Formats: sequence, C-alpha cells, structure tokens
Amino acid sequence: MSGQNIELLAPAGTMAVLETVVKSGADAVYLGGKRYNMRMLRPEFNFSDTELTEAVSLLHQFGKKIYITVNSLYKPNEIEAIKDYLLFLDQLGVDALIIQDLGLIKLCQELNIRIPLHASVQMGINNMAAIKLLEDQGISRVILSKNLSREEIRAIHKETCLGLEYFVHGDQCISHSGQCYLSSFIFDESGNCGRCRKPCRWPYKISHVSQPESHEAQYYLAHQDLCLYPQLVDLIEAGVNSFKIEGRMRSKEHLAFTVATYRRALDIYLDNPDSYIVSENDCQKLYDRRIRDLTAGSFLKRTSWDDIGLSGAREPHFITKPIRLSRLTYTDLQLKKPIPTVAVKPELTVKVGDFEGLENMLEMGINNVVLGLDSMRQQAVNWEAENIIKALEICRGYDSRILLETPRIVCQQDLTDIYELSQQSFLSQLDGLIVNDLGSLRILRSSDIMLWTGYGFNVCNDRASAFLKQSGAKRIVVALEMRGSDLVSLLGKDGDMELLVQGPLPGIITDLCIHSGEVLDSGCALDCRRNPVDLQDEYGQNYKVLSDYKCRNHIYNPLERSLYPYLAELMGWGLKSLRIDGQYYPSGLLSQVVALYMDAITEIMAGNWEATSGFEKILGLFPDGLTAMPLYKSNLH
Repeated sequence: MSGQNIELLAPAGTMAVLETVVKSGADAVYLGGKRYNMRMLRPEFNFSDTELTEAVSLLHQFGKKIYITVNSLYKPNEIEAIKDYLLFLDQLGVDALIIQDLGLIKLCQELNIRIPLHASVQMGINNMAAIKLLEDQGISRVILSKNLSREEIRAIHKETCLGLEYFVHGDQCISHSGQCYLSSFIFDESGNCGRCRKPCRWPYKISHVSQPESHEAQYYLAHQDLCLYPQLVDLIEAGVNSFKIEGRMRSKEHLAFTVATYRRALDIYLDNPDSYIVSENDCQKLYDRRIRDLTAGSFLKRTSWDDIGLSGAREPHFITKPIRLSRLTYTDLQLKKPIPTVAVKPELTVKVGDFEGLENMLEMGINNVVLGLDSMRQQAVNWEAENIIKALEICRGYDSRILLETPRIVCQQDLTDIYELSQQSFLSQLDGLIVNDLGSLRILRSSDIMLWTGYGFNVCNDRASAFLKQSGAKRIVVALEMRGSDLVSLLGKDGDMELLVQGPLPGIITDLCIHSGEVLDSGCALDCRRNPVDLQDEYGQNYKVLSDYKCRNHIYNPLERSLYPYLAELMGWGLKSLRIDGQYYPSGLLSQVVALYMDAITEIMAGNWEATSGFEKILGLFPDGLTAMPLYKSNLH
C-alpha cells in the first residue's frame, strides 16, 4: 500500500477495467467470479476462472492486491457446491475473500482455507461488539456499514486493530445493508443475493392514513450517490484505512478518472498532511462527471431529503417498475396433497404489541410470547423496562415462555442500550432473548439466559446456523427470503428452526424520515405519531411506513405474509416452531388469527385438517390481501 498503510480499493468488472484502475493508482482491486457473488444479474461483469488466474498474476506482478467477492447468501445446496470454488481461490493465492454469509466463516474453517476474510458491507456491521465477535472468528477486516457516522467510526477504531474499510464513492442504498427484502417479497429476486430489482428507485406518492388522497409522485427513496472526496482527512483521522470505490459495472473511463482523482488526493495528503488542502478543481470535476447528484451520506449527518433525488431526473436507466401484486386465493390451498404424518407438534411463537394481546396469548396457552424492543412510535405500548416488569408480573402462573427481542439495527451509538439491557435485573425472570445482530449476540450471550437469533441474521444454510449456535444461539429464525425447496433442505440438516408464518413483511429499514416528506426538514414535530403515512406505487398499492424511537423508518410490503394454506406441508418438513408477528394487530384480531392456527395445528397432528373453512376466515380477516412470497411463488405474475 501507499504511505501510512492507507489503501485505495477499486472495483473491476472486466480485465480492461482492471488494467485501467491499476494504472490509475489503485492499491487493490475487488472483483467477482462467474459464480457465487453479488452481481449475478450482469454476468458479463464477472470473471471466469481463467480470467481470475490472469488477474491474480497481473496484480501481484505490480505489487497490488486482489480481493474476491464471495458475498452472496447461499442456499443449502450452494454452500456445499462452493467448496471447490473456495479451494480453487485458495490455491490461486488471492489476497482476501469478501463474504456476507456467516456460513462461509464456518466452511472456510472446515476447509482450512488460508485466505484472509473480510466481512462484507452486506453483513451489516454497525458496532464494536459485532467486530469483536468476528475478530474472535478470524475475520481480518470489516467493511463498515454505510450508515455509520464519523463519530461512530472513530469510536470503533479506538477499540480494534482490525482493518476498517468504508465506501467513499459510488452508489448508495436507502436501506440499512443486508436488511432490505422488498425485491424478494415482490419479485423473488433478492438484493442480498445480487439480484435486486431496485424498488427504492421507483416513484411513489405519500398517502396519509387519515387523508387517503395522495400527493404528487416523487422518488422518495432514491438516494443520491456517495462522494467523500472532501472528507478524506476526516476518514483517515476517524481510523478508516481502506477507501473503497463502488462500481463493478461502471465504465472504464468513469473509474479511471475517479480512481486517479482519489489517488492524487491521498498522495498529496500522505506526502505532507499538515499542508493538505482539498482540491476545489477536482471536487468540481467529480461533480461534473457525476451520474446522480452527490452526497456525503451518513458520514457527516443523518440521512435527510438533501440526500434524495426526489425528481428522479438523474436516475440511470434501469428496467424496473412495480407490478400488481397477486393475493392468496382459494387456489393456493393444497387440497389434493395428503396430510403428512407429523412426529412432533411444533411450538407456536407470537409477538405481541400490548398488554391485552399479552394476556390473551397467555390465556390461550401459547408456547412462546415475544415482547419486541423495536419500539414504534405508532404503537400504544412500547416495551420499556417499566412495562417489561409489569408484563412479567402478569405472566406469573402461566406456562408460556416469555422472550424479549432486540432490534434488527444496533449501530455504535445504540450499543449502550444493549449493555444496559444486559444489566437489567428482570433478565433472570425472562425465559429467553431473541437477538438480531452479532453485537447483541456477543453482549447478551454472557447472560445466563437462552438465546435465539431472529430473521435479521438472514440464515439460509446449515453452516450459518451452526456458526450462530457455536456463538451461543439455541434456536434460529430462518431468513425471510427463503424459498420452500431450500427450507426443506435446510431442515434436513438442522431442524431446530422457527419460521414466520403470519404477519407483516418488513421490506426496508432506513434512517430517512419519510413522514417529513411534505415539510422537507422543517423540523421534527412528531407528525409520525399523529398522522402516519404510506408510500403508494403506481398501482395504488400501499407500503406502510412506521417509525421507531430511533427515528428509523420501517417500510412494509403491501401484502402481509400468510402461510396458512401450506401449514400441513410446513409441519411435515419438521419445523420446530411457527411464528406469528402480531405486534401491530388489535388484540381481538390477534386472538382470532392465533386461534385459527392453533386449531389447524391440532387437526393436522390428528390427520384430519379441514383447511377450507379456516383459510376462508383468514382471508376474510385481511381484506387488503395476503401473500406467501417468496417461500411459495404460486401468486407471482
């Protein structure tokens, strides 16, 4: 590397681009093979095995490093098939693998792969506790979440010797990395597997729940491109030592200019830090050559409307548009399939949002009742310490287990909440905790309490579940993006799994306050509590927007999930537990839904399920429609 161990890391999608970025001053290049990476929609921007061999030889000849992206999520059959590829890369002598799937850590350990492992930005590494867990597992570098601020990065750097990589230029998603599922729910095309159909780049109207008339459609989720060229000194002082440029599908000319511009600035700074001045000329040239308008992202401030290309005028052409979502119908009932013999009755887990719902679930004898710490401003009750203690008092004398679930997003600034939770006296009265990120797992596993991992971990294969169980988890909630055939394969290797069978589908988590869409940063008036909004696509389909107490916005799929018509098959596959997310349901509706599932489970165990009546009731309870996507694709146009 050049200078004070500072690395300029550039992308390459072809050999021509690779040669160009090396000549332009990149210290290292990251690229993907034809298999197992995040750019599968555009295979022409991936390298064949022969090209990979040539790339390694070329880069090492010039004293440069090569990092290979093996950064998708892998199905059970893929995690087995990838072994030969990993051994090939190991023999090739690449300098690092960029990985997202936790199962690859486990697999590389099994295969004695010698290549250093870098945690992908898609792993959603937001805090120091998560980094420490990965460091214990041999990870040598972390590509930090794009949602972290300068202050958070600085705090992390003070506590780790691991390499810290951060995106400095290029495409920027509106969602927290690894937690965007909307493309899967709509198209069965996963952004976590490199097949995103970019629903965040569509125009939407903002529709107030109390005033359904919609306003003019704008690109409310279209994040501008990242440019941290003016903040290079801040990045270095914060502790970033690898400056990553996005764009494996960008043109040779675009990358040549971008890499050379950053190279020039870094060299000037490293030569004499005290006299370094940001080049206004180069800033202007970067702006003139921009694709979208430019922003500093989350590095300097929280995402706001200044960071959004509302007009869509500079959006690159990408063939994607909404589709009219198909709802579950009677034809989805598997009436002709025989009811399988189920050896063990699955448990039922229900997430509740208020005291009445809690009491009803206790009276109904639900196995596991979940209280969520992902507090939403639109809920009547939030599970703060005082309410948790009250809930635990209500639970005395009942057989149900009570579990507390941590949020899916825990940034460095939120980590205090998890440490405080670990010290709460009421923990000893809980039956378990459900965690959704590696940092929470590392902190809370020291508590003498049962741990499950939630769907925020995106578990798709048995190696990932083994990694988490080795790290302290007892049960795994499988990824929301799983397909049915893949779930069967997974359960054949690890049956101690839970699946969401009923409830709203969280599509995007963003730091942007969409509720301020009309006032555009005129100041927070907590309008989200008084006047909730939906995003509405061109078909009039509403994506509900809820805001939590960290002011993160949660955008939900227009259709809720219901796997009721497939319940017998799912039970036959051997799921340990079925989950209903009922925290947003009125208590009466929740009781009706849970009762229908309880009756169905009992009848299936007895071998005499009469599904039609129950399914008719489920459909009647949700007139806005239900979906089984992406687990079952029968309702996809």
